[in-house]
Amino acid sequence: MKKEHILLLLIIVFNFSSTVNAQSWNYNNNRIAISFDGNSAPDNQYKWPIGDPDDWGASAASLAIIAKLKLQDKLVHCSYNNFIDAPAGPDNENQNKISCDGAIIRWHFDASKFYDVTTQLEKAKTNLAIEMKKSTAKDPLYFIHAGLSEFVYQAVEKAIEMGGLEALKHVKLVSHSGFNENETRRDWHHTWADIQELCGNRIQYHKINDQNACTKPNVLWCSGKDFSPWYWMRDHKDESIRWMYKRVQAHDTGKADISDAGMLFWLLTGDENGNPEKFNTFLGNGIPNSLQGISITKELDSNNNFTLLAVEDFPILTIPGFVAPYKDNYRKAMAIDAAQHKNVFAASKVQLTAPKGLYNITISTLGEIDGESTYRLKVNGVEVGQLQNKETLKDYNVYTHTFNNVKLKDVNDIQVEFNSNSNGKIPEGDAFAFARGRWTQLKFHCVKKDIKKKTTGTIISIEGEHFDLHGHWKFANDKKASGGRYIQYIGENHFQEVVNKEVCDAYFIVEEPGLYTVKWMMRQPDNSEGDTSNDAWISFPNVPSYGNKEALKGYNKFHGRGKESFVLNGQLDLHEKGQPWLTVEFPKAGQYAIKIGGRSQFLQIDKIVLFKDIEFKELKSLQK
Repeated sequence: MKKEHILLLLIIVFNFSSTVNAQSWNYNNNRIAISFDGNSAPDNQYKWPIGDPDDWGASAASLAIIAKLKLQDKLVHCSYNNFIDAPAGPDNENQNKISCDGAIIRWHFDASKFYDVTTQLEKAKTNLAIEMKKSTAKDPLYFIHAGLSEFVYQAVEKAIEMGGLEALKHVKLVSHSGFNENETRRDWHHTWADIQELCGNRIQYHKINDQNACTKPNVLWCSGKDFSPWYWMRDHKDESIRWMYKRVQAHDTGKADISDAGMLFWLLTGDENGNPEKFNTFLGNGIPNSLQGISITKELDSNNNFTLLAVEDFPILTIPGFVAPYKDNYRKAMAIDAAQHKNVFAASKVQLTAPKGLYNITISTLGEIDGESTYRLKVNGVEVGQLQNKETLKDYNVYTHTFNNVKLKDVNDIQVEFNSNSNGKIPEGDAFAFARGRWTQLKFHCVKKDIKKKTTGTIISIEGEHFDLHGHWKFANDKKASGGRYIQYIGENHFQEVVNKEVCDAYFIVEEPGLYTVKWMMRQPDNSEGDTSNDAWISFPNVPSYGNKEALKGYNKFHGRGKESFVLNGQLDLHEKGQPWLTVEFPKAGQYAIKIGGRSQFLQIDKIVLFKDIEFKELKSLQK
């Protein structure tokens, strides 16, 4: 290589390194606090029940930025689900908790610094108030404002009550969102302006550019429905970054949006214009010391079995709420150190990829003469059962227990929890010995494998939860809906014309071009009468649409009937021209859009279904 080429390369590397390592607003390895919203449990007292789901991926991405720079010890507070008065949800559906717990496990954060505001409000605001109160000119607190303001208001109020008013001069708040600063979910909630009034404008404030540019996939931190700019996460050699991609995918409207991560990226790198490519370069080969080996893939043998071995397949990790286990390699068992941890649970988990189906799962445990340990099995965050070892006169007898008819998806969290226990019968020093909860394996036997029904045609399903909602459309939960969620229009009737602010849209991929028939899974409320709450305006922009082979323009009325359960139906109402089925022609493979306008109050939509080369009767049987 020529000398001038070497010099140019060194300049490029130096300039990139300087950009990556630059920091903003005089940040110098100081304390960091973050508060996210993004509540996934619906707050039905508010016009938008679900919190902004960009936080589900952004919380993981923000923590990845900190971990990449080995600043985990500088994160002194991380709260999430910070909508005050919103309900708590079950852990297995709590998307922010899934993201934060996953980051704690994989990147070795201190779990005691994390708070779910819906269940730990007092602890969360007291912790943040304490961190604010201890702030000085030499030890400022940098606060990332990634949620609404009411929680922060209460923390500031608490800090002032503790005598920390003057310390607030050394709290530096970073924002990028006027919505976070000004939106209130209850009439009595407070805004950022109220916080400043409360503290006498002592808190320092810096607002960077809005980090959303969803219509420009390679600009900033949101690429809309296009995930391709983030495929490097999906394909990364670092397992923890591949996990982060799944958290980005968790967005319930199908968006690739981690916009709140832009604030930490700016603070810690000096770059206000981060984007997928820059984030890729920043993470490079991966995150230092990230936990690997938590993801595992298994196939069924000739007897429809596979086995997970405790010492080979389960990693040593610290799961929030549990102590870390250790491996008893001599007995090939996972165990808990009873010398340090008495009467508490340890846990380990794997992310298992296996054939979908119904399984009997058998755990093998080792009996111990000094106690009878308890074991719990969780699959995808839900406890499927527990058992306690029987009393024994001989150490390390093998006991088995089977959990029957456990349903596995393509990818599953398999978590085993086990405790130390003493039966008070074996003296040890001035007390009694404890059993260590030893277990050796989980054996999986598939009793019913999921087999996809083969069809000759092509079906495209657009779930209601993948729409971007506007106006008076809202998400709602119901186990009768596909995926457990549907959308409902709660605005006024608009029978005469389409009202633009009441239009929601979704994007979908067509792989097989052709003429498709359009149906939907819909439902009317139980108390609706006849043809009420049963129609909407529908449009497929920029592609030919037909009713009775006659070309259609713009929006058209689309209706159906059904109560109790969601029903597959749907046809046009062209008045004097009849009520034909709607067909849409996609001339080539690619991404297309559908728009649904609010027309009939309280209509419920589970999903839109497009199909070709398949009989409607067969389609109905597949949608049950």
